[in-house]
Amino acid sequence: MFEAITYRNAIGPGPLIDIGALAEGLIFYGRVVIAANSATIEELLTRIPPFILLSLLRDGRLEIHYMEDHTGVSSDTLSNGRSVHGLIRFSSPAHIIEKVGPQKFRAAAGNTSQAKIGASQFTRLLNPLSHSGFDQESLLQTFSEGDTIQDAVKALIREVAPTFESPNDFRFKVERERNGQFSVDTNIDFSSLNKIYHRVVPPEHSTITEAYILALVQGAYLASFLAASLNTEIAVHPIEKAVQASAIDSVVRKYTQSQLQIERFADLTLSGGHAIREAVNSGAVPFASVVKLLDSADKFRHWLHQQPADANLVRAYYQETIKDSWIAKLPGKSMRWGIFTGIGLGIDALGAGGLGTATGVAVSAIDSFLADKLVGGWKPHQFVERDLKTLFNPVEKVGSGKG
Repeated sequence: MFEAITYRNAIGPGPLIDIGALAEGLIFYGRVVIAANSATIEELLTRIPPFILLSLLRDGRLEIHYMEDHTGVSSDTLSNGRSVHGLIRFSSPAHIIEKVGPQKFRAAAGNTSQAKIGASQFTRLLNPLSHSGFDQESLLQTFSEGDTIQDAVKALIREVAPTFESPNDFRFKVERERNGQFSVDTNIDFSSLNKIYHRVVPPEHSTITEAYILALVQGAYLASFLAASLNTEIAVHPIEKAVQASAIDSVVRKYTQSQLQIERFADLTLSGGHAIREAVNSGAVPFASVVKLLDSADKFRHWLHQQPADANLVRAYYQETIKDSWIAKLPGKSMRWGIFTGIGLGIDALGAGGLGTATGVAVSAIDSFLADKLVGGWKPHQFVERDLKTLFNPVEKVGSGKG
């Protein structure tokens, strides 16, 4: 508990660093870190006497990690009036440690020989930190996932303008363009939103736009990156906290949904919802055998990736298996489901009530050649029935014992 914490620039108007929070951190935490840029350095040296700040660094009570580069959102307006954006990293030769350290320290401490020595020591104690490990391409992919970004933006708006009424069909979708750029499709009334926002935050500080929202969301994800890079907790602004909670909830919800889909699918096609996991964990199926299975799983995996995020995997599997076959042309849904149970699927799991209980037949009872003729071409069931089930749910041979 209270091992380490990182502070960084605040989002709203006012001081960049909460000096009171920093003091509290120095009391309670074993390790206190500041992720800083040139403005942060200037703020610290203005709020804390330079030589006291230097002594904190020299005694190891405080660490300052200086950002060698920065992240942001670039925006351009096309000839048709549409705005396109990009996630960027940028740096300036005027803001490197070797220049900023001495300049800011001497500006605060004075132009004395003691200040010159202190400036040199102060600069040596600044630790360089870059965003080279911050994967903006993956973040852009996250932005492109509708629910994730929309939930984050909703949370952000609730925090900065609590009385703003979002439309019932709230929309904030990021659409990929060429050259790594993207556009935003939204129905946010920015004029009304900023009227509320500017009651608290002056227009001179910021105005909410598509780009500003994206920058704030990127900043919330960046907080997690810094916490991991510096191996600390991180002090976050309420705006970031709201966005992070929404983003993490979205990730967890997505993972939970995926796991539920897998469990239902495995329960349908194998002996139980955790058949794969349990077989490997128990040693019944060696991990090396799973690795050998991966090549034959490529087509199946590719098919999975093509399914919509909100698809019902079991139903999609059924529909893909009978697509373009004579089964799909049968007049009654019950008849189609009945044929399908004959190649290893239970109707109950697909939502057809109790129709499948009496008619479910293991696929091993059917000639695989016949199954292929039923559906034609490559279908996902071919991997499931031939490879997956052979490894994780082998059919026990009847009468194979000594007689």
